[in-house]
Amino acid sequence: MKIRTKIQSYSSLFLSVMLILLSIIVLIAFFWISVEREQDLLEDQASLIEENIVTKDLISGDPDLLEPYTPDDGMVRIFDTDGKLVKSFTDEEDLEGLKVQSVNEKGFDLTEVDGDYMLTYRHPYPEEGKKLGMIEVTQPQDTLLDHLSTLSLVLGGASLFVILLSILAGKWLANQILKPISIMSGTMMDIEKSGEFKRIPLSDQSKDELQVMGASFNMMIERLERNYNQQQQFLSDASHELKTPITVIESYSSLLKRWGMKDAAIQEEAVEAIHHEAIRMKQLTEHLLRAASQAEPTVDLEEKIELISFCEQIAQTFRRTGKREIKIQSEFKEIFAMSISSKLEQVLVILLDNAMKYSESGIRIMIKRQGNDIFIGVKDQGTGISPEHLPHVFERFYRVDSSRARKTGGNGLGLSIARSLVESFDGKLEIQSEVGVGTVVTIILSHQILI
Repeated sequence: MKIRTKIQSYSSLFLSVMLILLSIIVLIAFFWISVEREQDLLEDQASLIEENIVTKDLISGDPDLLEPYTPDDGMVRIFDTDGKLVKSFTDEEDLEGLKVQSVNEKGFDLTEVDGDYMLTYRHPYPEEGKKLGMIEVTQPQDTLLDHLSTLSLVLGGASLFVILLSILAGKWLANQILKPISIMSGTMMDIEKSGEFKRIPLSDQSKDELQVMGASFNMMIERLERNYNQQQQFLSDASHELKTPITVIESYSSLLKRWGMKDAAIQEEAVEAIHHEAIRMKQLTEHLLRAASQAEPTVDLEEKIELISFCEQIAQTFRRTGKREIKIQSEFKEIFAMSISSKLEQVLVILLDNAMKYSESGIRIMIKRQGNDIFIGVKDQGTGISPEHLPHVFERFYRVDSSRARKTGGNGLGLSIARSLVESFDGKLEIQSEVGVGTVVTIILSHQILI
């Protein structure tokens, strides 16, 4: 069953049940109030007869004397102490055969005579403390039943009209509620068929939950489209970057196969080129594997690290391989902290590798302690990063300049991996950069100082 049908059916059913219950309550209340009103009238008539029963000789006199005390289309009967009928008056012959009740206490009875309902009130009348007999006043309830029937028809007709109106209103309401969902469903089907990323048109006037759902859907589509474009860009760049080393390796291996075994110079040149290109491919592959493995939880133990000597060892490796000046700056001779050495080393390698790629001058590693925080900054004097790119540099596969990235071999994964590693041991990674001046990437270790 469709949601639209459910809304219409359930709303109409609920309203129908409520109207039926309301009609029943109104009918019962009307009947109860009307019967009480009739009882009060009969009780007043009986009291009036009791007051005049002796003074006006209503018992032994002419029966017509009871006519002023008789309700319209009703009957008055007077019984003695033995329950025998003494006097009666009625204009309706059907009431004369009404059964005499042998009840000596006051009260009301609702009886049926030939399909008509009669309300009877019995009232004992004493004189000077002695019980003389019983006064009985009877009145048909045809008018009450007619009014009750008319009210039932009015309530039934009004309820039916409201139910029919509710069906139309439920249909309109279902269309209004489900319109954004139908648009969203249609948009999803269009995306599935065309493969294009589409968004739902939203109205600025509505601020309900469906508006929020539509906005969330559009945000999700934007994120999917952005990730898809980044992946497509990365695949394109990766294929371009891999194509070159593969071509070089293939060319030099062919050269070795033909001439290299006899020529030592060609052999040395080919081996060096193949080795260099193999390292480039290995680095790219490692970056991809690291990016894919960041989602998997790992358990590493923290250990005590002397940060200045730790950074010096890593810097020394880069001095030899990169033939670049790298200085360690700190006002302290030793700073001990608890951290995961393997991850911290990997972060420093990524930061130093980036500094080597994007600058030609010297690099500085600045280590300082401030309060409960330790700051390890890697500063280069390269071209810098413009302000509009800074918020995105930690995103996977994001590259500030694709042409420069191809030239340096970058793939947009280094800083993303570095931030994930730093956050894994409860640290922070911040970046500051100025175009034409350089870039500083800082590792912040909080509450991990030992000395």
